Amino acid sequence: MDWWRSCSVRVVDPAPELSGVLRSFLDDLTAAFVRGGHRLIPPTDRETRLDVVLMGVSVPDGPAPLADRIVEEPTPLLLRLRKDQGRQGTVGRLVAVAEVPERMSEMAHPEVVRVARILMARVGVFTVVFITPGTLPGEVAEATLCTMEGGHPTETEHVAQGICDRLVAAACAHEVAGRHDVVRDAITAEAWAAARAPRSLVAAGTRMGDLGLLPAPHAMRDFVSPRLTRTYAMYLNLQGFSEGMLFAFDPDLDALVVTASGRWGVDKRDLSAGDLVAVDHRLDRGRVRVLAPEGMQPMAPSVEAWEVCALFEAAPTVRVGKNAAGHWRWDPNGTHEVPAIRAGLHAHVGVSYADPALIESIPPDRDRYPYGFGCGTDLMIDVARSTLAASRALHDPADTRHYVRWPMLYHGEMALELWGPGQSDEPLRGLLDVFDPQVLGAVHFHADHIDQPR
Repeated sequence: MDWWRSCSVRVVDPAPELSGVLRSFLDDLTAAFVRGGHRLIPPTDRETRLDVVLMGVSVPDGPAPLADRIVEEPTPLLLRLRKDQGRQGTVGRLVAVAEVPERMSEMAHPEVVRVARILMARVGVFTVVFITPGTLPGEVAEATLCTMEGGHPTETEHVAQGICDRLVAAACAHEVAGRHDVVRDAITAEAWAAARAPRSLVAAGTRMGDLGLLPAPHAMRDFVSPRLTRTYAMYLNLQGFSEGMLFAFDPDLDALVVTASGRWGVDKRDLSAGDLVAVDHRLDRGRVRVLAPEGMQPMAPSVEAWEVCALFEAAPTVRVGKNAAGHWRWDPNGTHEVPAIRAGLHAHVGVSYADPALIESIPPDRDRYPYGFGCGTDLMIDVARSTLAASRALHDPADTRHYVRWPMLYHGEMALELWGPGQSDEPLRGLLDVFDPQVLGAVHFHADHIDQPR
């Protein structure tokens, strides 16, 4: 795997109240990193770049539900490390490791995600490893790695090595979300007001909410105390997050229109024009160009915008033209050449069936990418490009399907609508018909279960 690299790892000095099982697991985990050729950085070393930081967290036992037993740290780990590292320091993957008697592998998907996010918020990390003791002294029966996106694969054999490999994979993925430049007054106010894609996304967001493809936004106050809520808002400008994404290409604007970043509390089930961002679908040396309408200060685009732009860049082109009603339609003799992808969505749901006659399903390439990556990372962009290259519906003229989907390992789905004959006038309407059990019902999806393969 050409993306795999050596990482620098630090273990925060363990608190005295940590159990022997947790201390032993941290020792085994650091030993696995060392065996893999990764550098273990002592706590006293002023290393300016850390790829993985591990911190043992004590979760009290008791009869209360697990979520209620998680203790809030006075200062989030993220802020503590930022202070210790200084402005020049870089910290990659912050990982809290917690011992709990519950087996996360036996809990329902929504509960695992909820508990993990509570611990993330109360400790100040974006990755959590829950370990469950075995029957023998010092034994770990299983370890579950939880990500902010909602993934939670579990290791039951060679547990420390398995978690080590997953953390290295996560650390190899560099964040690209946030690398964008705003082009002022790139779109006239009249053109933005007349654009059809934003209105289509507003309608699609409402329908996705009705179908259960989009959950309500999450506020930080749902996870932490008012004091820590204020801390996150003041020092990290983080007030909450929302899940999922919608996007559509608008030939009138010659731009891709995407939903804004969920960190601003955008409810993608109830979008307004201000919750949408026009971007150039062509990345500029890895950076997204936000095309601001006249007189507007757009919000940052969704973290998935970078991989979506990569999809549009990698897609072949087709020609489109306007029909008598002024709607853009596929037309081999049309006036405009555009990417063959018309629109799409990202949803944190699992899929148990997809009708191959209507929608192409592309399996994940687990030989090249055996682990999942977070949205808004360079490796997720690579996965998107690699997946798109395998699409027959996109590249084979004899394939008449207009829809393509693939699982994003552990946390959700990506689905595309292609330009083609007979499509609805409104972007995403046809794709959502495929998901809608009251219309075509060609995709059986579940918000309460996402596969977590080993």
